[in-house]
Amino acid sequence: MQDKNTYYLGIDIGGSHFAMGVVNADTMSLLTETVNRFPVDSRLSALPVLRQLISSIRQTIENFQKPIRGIGVSVPGPFDYGQGVSHIRGLNKFDSLYGVNLKLFLWAHLQDTLESIEQIAFLNDADSFVLGETYSNNLHTGKVLGVTLGTGIGSGFVVDGEVVTIDDNIPHEGNIYNLPFKGKRVEDWISTQWFLDTYFKVFGTSVDNVKQIADQAETSLKAKDIFEQYGRHLGEVMNSLSDSFKPEAIVIGGSISKSYHLFNNAFEACFAIPPSIRITKGTANAAILGAVIHLTIKQNKLNTKRKTEQYVMPMRADESKKGEGYTVYPSFEIATGTVSMGVENLVDELPKEGCILIDGYMGAYWEDFMGQLTAALQKRNVEHVTYDMASAYKDVERIEKMIEPFLGGDDPVFGKLYPGNLEDFFDADKVKSIQCSEGALNIFYGPGAALSGQNGTIVYIDIPKNEVQFRSRAGQVANLGNVMVEDKKQQYKRMYFIDWQVLNKHKQQLLKNIDFIVDGQFGNNITWCTGDTLREGLQEMTSHAFRPRPWFSPGIWGGDWMKERFGELAQDVPNYAWSFELIAPENGIVISKNGVRLEVSFDFLMFQDNQGILGEAASVFGTEFPIRFDYLDTVNGQNLSVQCHPTVPYMRENFGHNFTQDETYYILDAEPGAKVYLGFNEGVKREEFQNALEQSHSEAKPMNVEDYVQTFEANKHDLFLIPNGTVHCSGIGNLVLEISSTPYIFTFKMYDWMRMDLDGKPRPLNIARGVQNLNMECQGDRVEAEYISKPEVLQSGNDWKIIKLPTHPKHFYEIHRYEFDSEMTVSTNGQCHILNLVEGTKISVSANGRSMDVHYAETFVVPAATGSYTIKNLGSGTAKVVESNVKPEISKTGL
Repeated sequence: MQDKNTYYLGIDIGGSHFAMGVVNADTMSLLTETVNRFPVDSRLSALPVLRQLISSIRQTIENFQKPIRGIGVSVPGPFDYGQGVSHIRGLNKFDSLYGVNLKLFLWAHLQDTLESIEQIAFLNDADSFVLGETYSNNLHTGKVLGVTLGTGIGSGFVVDGEVVTIDDNIPHEGNIYNLPFKGKRVEDWISTQWFLDTYFKVFGTSVDNVKQIADQAETSLKAKDIFEQYGRHLGEVMNSLSDSFKPEAIVIGGSISKSYHLFNNAFEACFAIPPSIRITKGTANAAILGAVIHLTIKQNKLNTKRKTEQYVMPMRADESKKGEGYTVYPSFEIATGTVSMGVENLVDELPKEGCILIDGYMGAYWEDFMGQLTAALQKRNVEHVTYDMASAYKDVERIEKMIEPFLGGDDPVFGKLYPGNLEDFFDADKVKSIQCSEGALNIFYGPGAALSGQNGTIVYIDIPKNEVQFRSRAGQVANLGNVMVEDKKQQYKRMYFIDWQVLNKHKQQLLKNIDFIVDGQFGNNITWCTGDTLREGLQEMTSHAFRPRPWFSPGIWGGDWMKERFGELAQDVPNYAWSFELIAPENGIVISKNGVRLEVSFDFLMFQDNQGILGEAASVFGTEFPIRFDYLDTVNGQNLSVQCHPTVPYMRENFGHNFTQDETYYILDAEPGAKVYLGFNEGVKREEFQNALEQSHSEAKPMNVEDYVQTFEANKHDLFLIPNGTVHCSGIGNLVLEISSTPYIFTFKMYDWMRMDLDGKPRPLNIARGVQNLNMECQGDRVEAEYISKPEVLQSGNDWKIIKLPTHPKHFYEIHRYEFDSEMTVSTNGQCHILNLVEGTKISVSANGRSMDVHYAETFVVPAATGSYTIKNLGSGTAKVVESNVKPEISKTGL
């Protein structure tokens, strides 16, 4: 008769042995007849230890002779249990495994047994013990507190059948060993060493272990008194924990629990009403069971990898959709090299000995990628060991202290750009503690892998910023230092001001040395190319027109103009508020070959040749791209917040940016009656405006904005000038093309129409900052005269003209509009041109023997090194292209 039960393998890793046995998941019981202990010398180098582990697993599975659905591993800390990486060092056991990813090693060697890497999970040995005892004693509901008593004291907290490590009523990560107790730590009073020290004080002689003291305690009152002291210490600690956690039961395991009868009275006397106390019959058996239970719980939980309705960019271009209008996934077809797909193909190009350094950006699905990589290497019989660079991060407390001055305190939005480097996040001693394995291909992976001190082939995994944020919202992204920030707005703040700053610098330093670049946005697949292909492709882009890859996001005020017109966009969204047409810190560029796409961040292009891109402006802006284009859509939406942006001195002092967020609103389209809020009414005083804002906020009552702020009718092709300090917002019914300097999050919202964000929470206001930065001279008649652009014709021909749209003296960029019926040729004059087809259906842009089609509302870039380019109207009627570049005088005088 066929056995329909589901079986898992449980493993308990101890300092001198591997204990393992099979668990029946249907009855959640350990099959004790399958339990076996395999000795191991934990002082050996990594490869012999790992081989012994695999050999023990295979022997157990072969003896059982039935399919195994997964492996749960109980292992002592310190350990990264989610990733399966050992952080054990300096304990005279398993030091060689420091930084090693055991999960990847198990998966690579057990592919014939397991279907996926998700069938392997790790859990702290004390947590495993408590969880196993919880199920063995039918304590599936309520709270259980457990401890293991041995060399030290391990602890675990279980609520309704699941391990809990974060809760207001338990210590940090569920650890009690380092809690303060009697002027020291708990473990200083409850440990084997305490027993040995106390015995020496009492008897003046030494013993080797606690068992010798226990044997004497059966007949010696002085020896028994040592156990009673121990019981009182344990009881006081557990009683204190019980007062806050309130467990229904306490379970006690570990080698010293065998002597519970010697300290039970002293222990239980510490409780006014003792909870149910369970003494384990076998700590290792409970841990084996608990590790499997943890795995099954984890497998039953949905693991959402990205939180968004937006599609992942297709790996291949769909030629059937070419020429149908606005393209969400534009790409630049490279002339040399190739773009390949798949980890298997990449592995064929990698060395099979020595060292590989797999560096990359935060947000990569490292486990998925490394799982495929290690599996492919194992199929090729390449012995390898993987090391997670996250194991060498500084302790969280040190990192938080280091970056705290740059996080803006309680400010919900703003911090200050961190000026340091990625090296700042790593502990040099920990890096040195990672011991390469002889006779194996050593693979270091994770952000900063190239900082490992090893020489080897460099693979870099890049992730688009939109994907980083989608994954962040799904809880899949840790900040540098392996810190998970629950509040995703706070996580974004830390990414923007800290993580992205150092990762971008690191990327710049690596670019010339990258051997292979990987696009990691595709989930279970990748595209990749050689570093030479990337660098040659980037260089090619510096002398041709190209489109950055835009990305889109809904918002509380969003409209439906883009949703209705951009056919490749996901439609299952409430609206689209933004399109990041070109915001260089967040956009990517896509290269392709034979339709296979690979996206890298826009800054790679700047790092490759900022002079070719920016021309004369490179001397002022370096590798920062200075101008951004983005859409704000309020058609059938809502008003934006009433806002302003910081002055240049305020920006530099408070946020660390060299230039500020000077904006313009170019009205690409507008509904009848649409308007823009801009500047103050005549006579408005700073104090009265601030008082009105604060009263509205404190009393949660609407404010009549038009009592203070002027409104102007918005029509197609109007340009509203919004230098720093200008009060403004777009009203309902506009499709605004924002042409602005690159900084993009420094918006001081002062009034938000009494509404919640899409997550149901109030959008943060910055009334004090906003009012402090307001330009109160922008009021009355000056607003229309100085802050609404007055177009003027600069040049014209038979069927073309160049119109200047004057910007404010505070703006470092200028704006033109090219209007033509057939075609016209434009010179870059040593400047980078950023353009958008604001009227017409389609044009072509030709330069240096290459042509690119541009559809209505698409943004494109012509680098300075292009020299000149021809734009040709491919539709009916007059085509209109708006263009912006750095003012030539800025390149000579600076900001």
